[in-house]
This record gives sequence, structure tokens and C-alpha cells, in this order.
Amino acid sequence: MANIYEEKTEGLHQLLGRALANDGATVLIPDLQRPYVWTPNQVTLLVDSLIRGWPFGTLLMWKVGQGELQNIPHRQFSRVVERTGNGNGSVIARKDPPAAYHMVLDGQQRVQSLLLALGGDAWGFKLEDRDWAQELQDRRPRGRQGKYRHWSKASLCFDLDRFLDEYTAGRNLLAVDFRNVLQWAITDPAEGQSKWAKPGTYEEPLQRSFADQNKGRFVRLSRLWGAATRNPNIKEAQFREIVKDLFTAEGVPADKIEKLLVPMGELMTTLRDLKLSKVTYLELLAYDEHIWSEDSYNDAIVNIFTRLNTAGRTLTREEITLAWLKVGWEPDATGGRTAGECFQELLAEVADRGLNIEMDNLVGAVSFIWSVCCNQGQLLANRDLLRGATIRPMASELAKRWNDIRRAVLTGLEAVRSRGLEYGSAGQYSSLNALAVVWSWLYVAIEWEGQHALTVPQRDDFEKKLNATLAAVLDRWLVCSQWAGRWSGSSAPVVAGYAKALHEDFLACAKLDALEAVHKVLSDRFQAFVKELETDAANYVGTLAASSRERVSVYRAALWAWHRLDAKRWEMSCIPLRVGKSKPSLDVDHAVAYALWEAKLAAGLPTGVEDRADALPQVNMLGNCSLLEKTFNISKSDKTLRSFMEQVHELKEGKVTLPDWAKALGLDDNMVDASTATADAIVQAVQARDKSIRAELVEFVKGTKTRVDL
Repeated sequence: MANIYEEKTEGLHQLLGRALANDGATVLIPDLQRPYVWTPNQVTLLVDSLIRGWPFGTLLMWKVGQGELQNIPHRQFSRVVERTGNGNGSVIARKDPPAAYHMVLDGQQRVQSLLLALGGDAWGFKLEDRDWAQELQDRRPRGRQGKYRHWSKASLCFDLDRFLDEYTAGRNLLAVDFRNVLQWAITDPAEGQSKWAKPGTYEEPLQRSFADQNKGRFVRLSRLWGAATRNPNIKEAQFREIVKDLFTAEGVPADKIEKLLVPMGELMTTLRDLKLSKVTYLELLAYDEHIWSEDSYNDAIVNIFTRLNTAGRTLTREEITLAWLKVGWEPDATGGRTAGECFQELLAEVADRGLNIEMDNLVGAVSFIWSVCCNQGQLLANRDLLRGATIRPMASELAKRWNDIRRAVLTGLEAVRSRGLEYGSAGQYSSLNALAVVWSWLYVAIEWEGQHALTVPQRDDFEKKLNATLAAVLDRWLVCSQWAGRWSGSSAPVVAGYAKALHEDFLACAKLDALEAVHKVLSDRFQAFVKELETDAANYVGTLAASSRERVSVYRAALWAWHRLDAKRWEMSCIPLRVGKSKPSLDVDHAVAYALWEAKLAAGLPTGVEDRADALPQVNMLGNCSLLEKTFNISKSDKTLRSFMEQVHELKEGKVTLPDWAKALGLDDNMVDASTATADAIVQAVQARDKSIRAELVEFVKGTKTRVDL
């Protein structure tokens, strides 16, 4: 199989030149890349490292042909990195570049940093003054900052005074600490700072290179870089003449120039050698139909994206998707809001409704909705992430449908929250795929509703029918799809199947006008989804087991459902079991304490059990556990359940009797007061309760037993 990459080298000056070329940059950034995040200090450190001869590191570049470029959203490197919110950042002037391009996949931060330092007079950072102070002096401005947040725009400069002092003290270039010599300074007297008035005590975070006291002190590093001609035959003596002319033009006093000529001659040869130094990069080759199939090539490129680790983080498929959506979004369809703003707002609304997820999760779920309504039920594939022909229409379609998508998401979450279902390892479901199916199902209904002029009573009737269907299936869908293992690591074909089925309903509903007929299509589909979970979910219930005392939390979701399947049981389960002043918390706990059971086994093993190791797990069975709100932990003690319960306020006051409470939870006397029971009696009681709990849960799975708590 042919390699998809080659190792190449290029002169540093050539690489930077291709990235900043005003007649058309050929080194670009794909828009899927995260924004530039380095700080001025990091830029300084990078330049200091290069001057010292330390390695620059290997880059990863993707070679793209001219025909492909237009299908891949991309951007050029920034002249000014603007972080004040005032919008005065800029990029390189764009003209049509030649036929060959390189997309920087790994190394954007380093290349952009060198361009900011060496690109030219106008390159640099624009930050608020308080950020400059924090960055350069590790201080926060004192006192009130007023109604305005002052900003400054700075370029990286060479401090001739510090350079001369350090070189003189150390007597050679190696002794110079360029972190002190390289200074960010304001170089533009007209547009380098905000114009708002400042109090007399205002502490400026940056030097002004044009201030009277600084004249002849600061020279832009980019000018030294430009003067370091690439001719390898130029000697230090000739560089001294070049520097003399440059410094004279910069207004450096003649006596200072004379002192600087020797050290600057040495520095300029170093900069020249740095210019000529080779940068190594791995080049991902452009697509060639004679070598790869289009799908295999696209899969390889996207997998490289997603496996690429930059600054300690991995790029995900969802980040790639959102980056593309931001480029092709139509803000006019969303009230002027960008894709980023729309997704961020929805993420916040989702969190307000109790679903705390990452942006990647939301992007993935919205992509699923798009697959159902716009992509023939086909999930977004790796090849789609590199195709403008797919991703641009996706962005446009999602923008146009955004209000209805948002409504489907929030309506679904309200239904989930109203039923007390929670997401996460401690909740009843832990895969957002199940929720994405609910959202897409609702979107199909909302889309149909929007395409038909329903009367107010008809609209109300339709929504009530949908709510009734959700109420009938939502618990079982979210819980049982988890139990049935639908969202395991190899679930992609399963997810694709749900998308395909919902797309069929989307098409079927579009052909119908009768409200009842549409609801029947949707209701039948969800009932079918739940029905096909029954066998696998029931098998899960039958085999569910905790491997140790510490693992009984594995029963949490099962017990959450079981406690709600009987009215008296639920009434008793709702009593907070407070002993002492601690706040009760919901927790899975034993009825017969583990330590108490160990002591019981020391006196004799249950009948038919020959090994103590086989007897110990009996106490960790589902039948010995409950999910209750309490302040105590029986499992960690050697006390009986009775000894704890007799301290509970409701029992002490006679509002509830222990026998009634225990009966409702299926706990017989041998479990309530295990200290007086034989090992055989305890085992029989636990096993009987275990069998009963599992039988009821299977009824829940099949829909013949439903919740009574709502």
C-alpha cells in the first residue's frame, strides 16, 4: 500500500515567504483548525529558541491541488492577532495563489508566531492593556479601570540597549538572554493605542518605540530579519555595513552604532543562517486516483486529523464538522447569529435543562438530525468532511432549519426532565445517541407541522398526541436501549439504521395531510424501536450482577425503575432516611451488611455451599440492594438494617412502622435483622427478593408494568 506522506525539507525563509506572500499565499490554514492561541511570551520564547539554534520541530502539511482548494474551507495567516473584541485584526491581502498549496495541519501555532515576529512592520498583537500587563509583567492593573478597556497594538522589537549590555557583560552572543532583548513595543504612533482619556496615574504596560526617551533604542525584529540577506558568502564585516546603514536610517546615535557593530555583525550572521536553515515537514500527498480510491484517501486524511495531537489535545470529527459549518452558515436565516453563536446558545439552553454535555456531543446529535432530514438517512461520513459539495449544503440546511431543530431539542429535553430521567454514569442512560433519536423523531413531526396550515385546535391535538406517545415510550427507550447494549463501541451500524428508518418516516409523512395518519406513522415507529429492545434488555436484567461490594452501584438504573413500579413501594422509598444531621443522598446500599455477612459465614456456610468465596457474593446480589435517599451506609458497617431504621425520625415518631416499610420494599425479617437469622434463611430471602425484582423489571422492559410515580 502506497504511503500517503513524504518527508520534505524547505528553507525557513521560503516557508514563511509562502505563508505571507502578498501575491497569493500558498501556505494556508484549513478552517477546521482551532484558532491561534499562543501568547506574546510564547512567541518570544520561540524566537529565542531559534536564535540559540534549538530545533523548530517537524510540521505536518497537506498538499492540495487547485481544483480541490475551493472545496476545502480555509484561511490565511493573520497579520494582527486581535484579542480585544474591537475587531481590528487583519489577515494577509488575498489574491489568487498559484496551483500548489499546503494546508498546515500541525504547526499552525509555530508558523503564525514566526510570522507575527518576523513578517513585517504591521505584524503583531492587539490586546487589552490589562492583558499586556498580566502577560509581560505578571501584574494586574491597580484600581478601577473606568468604563473603557484600553488596548495597545505591539510588534516584536529588538532592544539595542539591553542587547549591548548583555553582550558586553558576557563578551559573546551565547551569553545573551534574548528573552530580555526581545521586547513587545508600540510602534505605530497613530493607531497603536486606544484614544480614550487615561488618568494621570495610569500605568502603561508597554514601551513606545517612538517616544523621545526610546529613540534609537528599539528596532523592529522584522527589519533585522529583512536585512539578514540570504547570501551565504556575506561575512560579519559586510553585515556590519548593512547594519550601520539600517541603524542610521532608524535614528540610532552614531556612537551607539559603533558600539553595536561587532555584536550585531555576529547576530546578523546567526539570523542569516537561521533564514537558510531547513524546516522538516511531513507532506500528506494530494489525492491521486491512480493510487487511492477517493473514500480510502478521505478516510486516511480525516483519521490523521482526528488522531493528530496538538498542544495536548486531539481534534475530533465534531470539531471538524463545526469548523466547516461556521464557514458555510447563513446568518440571515438565524437572525444574524453565526453557527458558533447558535450552537453555543443551544448548548447553554440544554445545560439549563439539566443536560451538561460537551459541544462535540451537541454537534454530533445535530448532525444526526441533518442525516435524517437532509441526507437520505446517511450519517455524515469521513469523505463528507472533505467535500465542500456536502458540507456547504449541510451548513445552509441547518441554518434554515435551526429554529425547528432547537425546538425539537428543547421539547425532547423537557419531556425527559419531566420524567426524572438523567444522563450520565449515575443516571438512567449514558449515550446521547438515544436522545438524538428522540430529537430527530420530534423534528420530523415539527417539520410536518410547519408545512401544514393547522388550526389552533389541530395543532394542540397533534402536540398532545406526540406527548402521549413520548410518555408511553420514553422511559423504556432511554433505559432499555442502554440495557440492550444498543450504544456499545460497535454501534455505528445501529445508529445508521435508526437514521435510515426515521428518514423513511420523514418521506412518508411529507406525503400525508391527515394529522392522525402522520401521528400513526410516528407512533408506530417509536413503538417498534422499543419493541425490538425487549429481548436484549430482558437478558441484561437477567444477568445483571455486581462483582464486589464496591460495585453495587451497577444496580442504580435498575433499582431506580423498580422502586417506581409499585405505589406503596414508591411511597416508602420517598421517605428520606436521615440519621443525624447529614444531608441525605441517593445511593445504592445493602440490606444485609457485608461485614455482618462475613461474620455470619464464620459460624457456618449456607447449605450446599462448600467454599466461603462462593458464599460471599450472595450479599452483593440485586436482591439485597435498594436505591434510597439516606445518610447512612449499611455496606460499610456490620450493623443490621433494623438498627439504622429505628433511628429514622419517621419511624421514631410512629409515622411509619418498620414492618410496613420493609414489606413495601420486599424485605423480610431475615434481611431486616440478619444478626438473628441463619445463613440459609438470609440466602433464601435475598434470592427470593432478587427473583421478584428481576421479574418486575422484565415486565417494565415489556411495557406490562409502568411507573406509578408520575
